[in-house]
Amino acid sequence: MGCCVKRILLAYVVLLCCFSLFVKNLSAHPLDFTVLQHGSHPDTVTMDSVSHILVIGGIQGDEPGGFSAASLLGTHYTFKNGYVTIIPNLNFLSIINRNRGTSGDMNRKFAKLSEKDPDFHAVKRVQELIRSPEVDLILNLHDGSGFYSPTYINDMQNPKRWGNSVIIDQEECGAVPFGNLGEIGRKVVAKVNENLLEKDHSYHLKNTETGKGDKEMEKSLTWFALGQGKPAFGIEATKNINVAGRVYYHLHAIEAFFEEAGIEFARDFPLTTKGIHEALNKDIYLGFMDSSLILPLDDIRRPQLGVFPMEKNYAAEGNSPILTALAEKNTMQVHYGNNRVTNFKVEWLERDTELKTMQVELDGNVYTAKFGDILYAKNYVNVLPQRGYRLNAIGAVVGNGPRGDESGIKIYKKAFQERFSLDKSGNQYRLEIYKGGKYAGTFILQYCKNVPEHPVFSPLD
Repeated sequence: MGCCVKRILLAYVVLLCCFSLFVKNLSAHPLDFTVLQHGSHPDTVTMDSVSHILVIGGIQGDEPGGFSAASLLGTHYTFKNGYVTIIPNLNFLSIINRNRGTSGDMNRKFAKLSEKDPDFHAVKRVQELIRSPEVDLILNLHDGSGFYSPTYINDMQNPKRWGNSVIIDQEECGAVPFGNLGEIGRKVVAKVNENLLEKDHSYHLKNTETGKGDKEMEKSLTWFALGQGKPAFGIEATKNINVAGRVYYHLHAIEAFFEEAGIEFARDFPLTTKGIHEALNKDIYLGFMDSSLILPLDDIRRPQLGVFPMEKNYAAEGNSPILTALAEKNTMQVHYGNNRVTNFKVEWLERDTELKTMQVELDGNVYTAKFGDILYAKNYVNVLPQRGYRLNAIGAVVGNGPRGDESGIKIYKKAFQERFSLDKSGNQYRLEIYKGGKYAGTFILQYCKNVPEHPVFSPLD
């Protein structure tokens, strides 16, 4: 993460379902998906003046290009007009498990589905969103093998491959906005082909002609959408390149669709593989217990962090919709997309909620900090004493020792044992506050050479 604090400003955002996810047992409970909405809501404008696009990622959990692109679309884009609904993590449990579908391929469950199927409620919920009268266009994001080509070139480039293509089920979708599927698809393909990373990455339009007897495609999300009179496209990036490259192609295709729909937007990163990699991997935070504990994940130590106090029946929240934590017995597993980022042991404690803030001295200046804040210091930190509360600076050998009250003491970096740091660089440490046997909250202390102008930072505010 470093000392340069990047504050992501998300304008025009209405969260139907915020990034908070209740911590659940991975084997027993599916994770619900997130719905993000950006732009001018159809309720506030006339229907003739707004295009509404529904973008879906993560229907198959082993396709990170699609759900990572949708995640960036929901967190790093703003919209000047139009309306965009984004589902970045439709099959979240499948994403965590890195498989096509923990309970079978969800993209083959849109024709008929038993109420006993574990995906039943998620499928029904997304079907209702597709049916929404204001939705004009649906984009379903995938990663496919090889490179689709209408003619056979080699084993990786041929008509049976799916990668780097725009998919339609038929040429037309009737007299509705964006119903000219083939024409729009060809325009999008041409736009993407202006920005290829390599010359043999060319995109093509693939018409599955589903209505002519393709029984598998008849079970898909896009075919269901067409049956509701909703134009729908699949966007396939190739699995033959890395995730940043896949996201690069997905976003170029999505932006081409925005152009067709007249939706104006801005993003806060350059549309390059480097810019995408940084957007996906910098300033990622996960919070617990109403953000009384926040973990910076950019440089997090792996595979295990130690023991953390935790209250039962709480919510985990992050600044990415593909980020969560799952409790497995007395261990918390932190997941970011397909990656298990780290884990830590849990000591289940009652939580004191009376105290919200404390005074902290950082290099001679005193600030008010609330639990969950990141404190930046060049030399030392001193958490000023609060009657009835004690500080445990995890890994520091100062004052009364690791189990005593370490408030009111200047703590320099050299006092910490590096094996207790949160980050691989050895600069981040936990300052835990207790009231008797109850846990109150945690500050994250970041030692750095160049302290930012505001050395007390609230990442999830």
